[in-house]
Amino acid sequence: MYETMLLISQAVQSNLPLGEAIRLLVGGGRENRTSRALLRFAALLDEGLEPQIAVRKAKLPRRLTALLETAFQSGDFPGYFAELTETERNRSQTFRTFINLMAYPFLLWGVMLFVVGFIAAGVVPQFETIFKDFNIDLPGLTQLILATGRMLRQPETYGILFGGIVLLFLLQRLLFPAFWYYIPVIGRILRTLASQKLLRQLLVSMKHRLPMDQALELAAGSFSQNRTFRKNCLRAAALTKEGASFSLTVSLFPLLFPQWLVPFIQTAEKNGTIPSALKHGTDILEEDQSGAVLFFVTIVVPLFTCLFLFFIPVIVIGLFLPQIKLVTALSS
Repeated sequence: MYETMLLISQAVQSNLPLGEAIRLLVGGGRENRTSRALLRFAALLDEGLEPQIAVRKAKLPRRLTALLETAFQSGDFPGYFAELTETERNRSQTFRTFINLMAYPFLLWGVMLFVVGFIAAGVVPQFETIFKDFNIDLPGLTQLILATGRMLRQPETYGILFGGIVLLFLLQRLLFPAFWYYIPVIGRILRTLASQKLLRQLLVSMKHRLPMDQALELAAGSFSQNRTFRKNCLRAAALTKEGASFSLTVSLFPLLFPQWLVPFIQTAEKNGTIPSALKHGTDILEEDQSGAVLFFVTIVVPLFTCLFLFFIPVIVIGLFLPQIKLVTALSS
């Protein structure tokens, strides 16, 4: 995504017409879906179609379409899109760092989950056959393990599980779309990333001397894949357009803005230094996001790893409890 935006930004900053510049830069590149869409976009521009209409008809990736529309609406497409490209670069680097940090833990958890599932579905039935010859009541832990193993061997279990996950996902999207932003640690990281993006874009808009209500509307457009943030940005824009101060808007939308930003904005409104306050807020959010990611990697990851490791000895102990009980009964 960032590479495509950088390509378009370079094309925009050339002295050639936008359609011709895009075709020149994309023409020698690798053929893929995005490059074909860009060539369609260039062809539509050459036909004289309005850029806002052409970008939709070209069927570019959804997020890229939203960012292009945002830049076209700003009134200074070359400069605004270049700033959006830099914002996307920062966002891409943050996501890449987080994914690199989480690649090994997720792989490790996947292997552990497979081992636990294999023991429950493959090894437990062998013990269940042995337990049938025992003339004793099985301990509760053993009965639970055996019941879990039988359940995992039923195909209907996975159908019910998949259907339940889909249903919960749909209900979450309909009833509580902001759910992921309130999950401990992960939600904090997601909120911080989204707030960083918002503050950066507001700062870009202010550099281009756009009023705050229009800046919030443009920011809403760039959150096309994030319905919750998009709706909140539009509500904040409407409130600001009605005459509310920016500090009041910040205080009324805690999902968009961290509440510690309110006193900074109040002071900045008195001094006329809102851009500086937004820049300071972005810097603090970057530090906060780094701290949240570090906490997740150093605390949450080992905790979940220990939790997965805990299940393996519990299953082993549960499987050998009947033997221990039988030996104890025979010796007495």
